[in-house]
Amino acid sequence: MFRGSLADKSNCTKMKISTDFAKGRLFLLLLLLSVKACSSAPSGSEQTQPEFNPGTASIDELVLAANNSTGAASDELRLLALEAMLDAGDLDRAVRQSTLIHGLTELPQGQKIRALLLQAEVALISGQPAQALNLLAESSTLGLQQQPALQRDYLLKLGRAYQNSGQYAQSLNAYLQLGNLATGTQITDSNVHNEIWNSLNRFSAVQLDSFASSADSYESRGWVELARVVKSEQYSIKAQLDGISQWQRIWSQHPASRLLPQALGKLEQTWNQRPKHIALILPLQDSAGKAIQEGFLSAYYAALNISREVPKISVYDSSNISVIYPIYDSAVANDADLIIGPLYKQLVNQLQQLDELPVPTLALNYADDKFTQSYNLTQFGLAPENEIEQAAALAWDAGHRNAAIITPQSEDYRRLQKVFADSWIARGGNLVSQSTFGGNSDYADVIKRVIAIDSSEARKERLLDLLPRSSIEFTPRRRDDIDFIFLIANPREGRQIKPTLAFYFAGDIPVYALPSIYDGLDNQSANQDLNGIVFTDAPWILANYDPLKSNISSSLRPAQGPVQRFRAMGIDSFRLYPRLRQLAEKDIASLPGATGILSLGENGRIHRRLEVARFIDGRATLTENSATDSD
Repeated sequence: MFRGSLADKSNCTKMKISTDFAKGRLFLLLLLLSVKACSSAPSGSEQTQPEFNPGTASIDELVLAANNSTGAASDELRLLALEAMLDAGDLDRAVRQSTLIHGLTELPQGQKIRALLLQAEVALISGQPAQALNLLAESSTLGLQQQPALQRDYLLKLGRAYQNSGQYAQSLNAYLQLGNLATGTQITDSNVHNEIWNSLNRFSAVQLDSFASSADSYESRGWVELARVVKSEQYSIKAQLDGISQWQRIWSQHPASRLLPQALGKLEQTWNQRPKHIALILPLQDSAGKAIQEGFLSAYYAALNISREVPKISVYDSSNISVIYPIYDSAVANDADLIIGPLYKQLVNQLQQLDELPVPTLALNYADDKFTQSYNLTQFGLAPENEIEQAAALAWDAGHRNAAIITPQSEDYRRLQKVFADSWIARGGNLVSQSTFGGNSDYADVIKRVIAIDSSEARKERLLDLLPRSSIEFTPRRRDDIDFIFLIANPREGRQIKPTLAFYFAGDIPVYALPSIYDGLDNQSANQDLNGIVFTDAPWILANYDPLKSNISSSLRPAQGPVQRFRAMGIDSFRLYPRLRQLAEKDIASLPGATGILSLGENGRIHRRLEVARFIDGRATLTENSATDSD
């Protein structure tokens, strides 16, 4: 993956209180300590001890001095000690010190505000935003308006607390208020603008529209319009740059026009440093490789319509090769400054064995070793592990705790079954039943095993042996400890499994499935038998917001789900090529892609967050959990 400045640009940016305020506080403390020292000064014959200076004292010295002092001096020293602990990142000690400060009930108003703000900082770092909001609410009643330095610190923490609790509109409002208190210094104003921009980037298009309707100032409205410009051109850096320039001309008096957020300020540099020659390594004799190439070139020609500044593309056919190095070295020798591919896992494994690759490389699969990273290697693919993790998260968030699994019989599917089981148990869930089916399975037997109808029928047979009466009535009873079923199946298999569940009195058990359950076709009559199944899939399959989708549909041959997903992967591999540095340097947190919301995780792996859908009346229908609603 790309390496750049990985400095933390999170919401934990600190606002320092004003120098005058700090000097005045330190002078007061020194004066108090001097008075105390004079009251117990040693005789001339005794050696004079070095004068204690709180401004240069260590944490231990501050704590010791606080314990040996009383009154206002002791209180001030405890606050200074807590500030020092937070600056040093010593959270455990800061938590204990915060507890001591909480007991200081007779503090003057200014110290009381500082104490509450410091305790709020401890709560935020400890992952307790609700507690931080309570502390900040208390501090807001103590005359913050008369102390601008503390008010800036308060608003910064308020924005973080709201953001960490998912209340993004309230977070943005806090940061906008912070912007109105700007000091006029570039560093301070830049920090504020970065926080505003980070908060805006959390908004979905719907949330942005809602906030725009309530924006009642020139500054807030300008920020909304800037966010709209950047979001509307999210598939092209060049179009974003043109849009930002136009925004600056229209909003010339806006604070951000003078000083753009850091991520936008670096956008032109990112564009100028983008790769100019891409080598695309794909198995073109395979349907997957061909589909990826179709998607990649479709995105390439769409970019060409926006700007002639597109990279040179060289295509290498990796069909039937077992060693990646010769074809990779050939691409490097031909001056490619970015390589996209290979597709097959064993070839990606070979690349990852190298400590360093000569040029940045976007592999189109994931190596087996999750914990080793090769410098300049980023990995992106359609791994079912991402899909399984999201399905598990959906079921867990719905309140389910007891899972059953139904999967095909094969080594690959047994591996995926284990991936789900491990993920579910790690969350604290229970795996209560599992069953597999073969190519010619009797799905009745599969369902009876997973819901224990076979055990109920066995009990019936034992009763008939004891009471051989033909008139005996029997109603099979299924196990009642299954909250949901996790299903891996294709559409044909799913259309038999779901009705069989209903036949055996289990039609009310929720079913969660992987994208394989949907063929991507609008076949309402056939898909009636899938009604109720919840599944995840690529936005390219389920949604129509990508402007490229209609163009591809009219220019390429019709295709079912698997081919469409590989085309979407090709589109994303092209759109990712200029964004890899942004993701690595955390200038953007994610990129809305055709295969999902894309983000860069540990060890250079791209993760996808998919759309969520449910079969309703034979149609795959997006749910309120969809990625587009939350980003």
